[in-house]
Amino acid sequence: MKSRAEATLTLHDVSRLIWKHWGLLFLGAFFGTTLFTLAGLKMPKKYKVHFVLAINSKYFQSPLIGDFVPELSGSGGETASQRESLIRQVLTPDYLDALADKYGIYGPRKNLEMTPSLYQELRTRLKNWCVKAGLYTPGSQESQLSAAREDLLTRIQIYSLNSTTFNISFVYSDPDITFQVTRDIYAHVIESLLELRVHTLANIRDAIRRQLDTLQSNLDSLPAPSVAALPPPAAEDELAQVRKQLRSLSAEYTDEHPQIKQLKERERILANRLDGALRDDSPLAAGPATPSGQGSGEATRESYSDLTRKYNYLNIAIDTDREHQGDYFATLEAPLFPASALWPKRGLFAAWGFAFGLFGSLFIVALWEYFDRSALHAGVLAQQLGVSLLGQLPVLPPSQTSSPMPILGAPPQKTPGRG
Repeated sequence: MKSRAEATLTLHDVSRLIWKHWGLLFLGAFFGTTLFTLAGLKMPKKYKVHFVLAINSKYFQSPLIGDFVPELSGSGGETASQRESLIRQVLTPDYLDALADKYGIYGPRKNLEMTPSLYQELRTRLKNWCVKAGLYTPGSQESQLSAAREDLLTRIQIYSLNSTTFNISFVYSDPDITFQVTRDIYAHVIESLLELRVHTLANIRDAIRRQLDTLQSNLDSLPAPSVAALPPPAAEDELAQVRKQLRSLSAEYTDEHPQIKQLKERERILANRLDGALRDDSPLAAGPATPSGQGSGEATRESYSDLTRKYNYLNIAIDTDREHQGDYFATLEAPLFPASALWPKRGLFAAWGFAFGLFGSLFIVALWEYFDRSALHAGVLAQQLGVSLLGQLPVLPPSQTSSPMPILGAPPQKTPGRG
């Protein structure tokens, strides 16, 4: 006798299962979609506003003092992280506290009527109950303030698109506050970066000024030189440097720019000095060697002349930065009011609910069919095998199943204690 082939699941069985229990599947998908949609409506919303800021490479370098201030003229792949850290540097704790006080981020705003959400209300009640029961001890005011600052800082996201372009965004639960805070951050970043550049140049200028005062006191104690204070080799080097800077600036500015005018005037003075030295038949034109006793004095005068030139260049650079602050930054994307919430997405939650309800109902139906088939009901089994049903075995109580069953043809057993 051949064994019956084991049944396998086919597409026909799946379609029959769906058709048989279509009502349950429909109800599961409907309730799943409704439940997830309501959850998406009740969950706290998050809005995101961003702007894309491009920092011109001129901000990090200057044609006048690029070789003198290397930290402003660095280049390479590693500068992206350095410039990103420069932007994060302006987000100081004082600014974060001022931003939170201005827009009521650390606590509810007094001038804004906002009803707390169900989640916030339940969280506040649970926290108060835990404090009263002694299960939770709130931290100190300073620790709470530090945690609030850290939370606010995590809401400000800075991504480097390339070495000079950055995407800066802010995430919050209120769309109006999100938009206003993002605009405030946008203005603060530009203003702070400009102040940082001017402050750096001013510090270098002040350091040069102090060094010039020291050299001036040393020059006053030296005897007056018998020849011109600036020898021809130093004048030629300075003239070559001035002309190089003129060529660099001419590519960006017109001849009416104050830097170009001052450099041209310096070029004219140096050229006249060199021409007069060459025409004059004097020790200056012959270029005699400097006596050993005057070596230190000539070096001091040369250092004083070089620092004076760079001091003037720094003054020009600072004045130019104050007059042309908008040349260093370009706004590729301005902050825009959020049209919809970043999270939760209603359509996404509805799709998740539909899939969860449908597949959950299908799983329940499959389990139902599996256990219904494995129960071996007599009527269903007889119908599937095509045989007649003779009867069903009785279910005996436990007291009777413990005694041995009688054997056909055996003599009856005597009960103990009876004759």
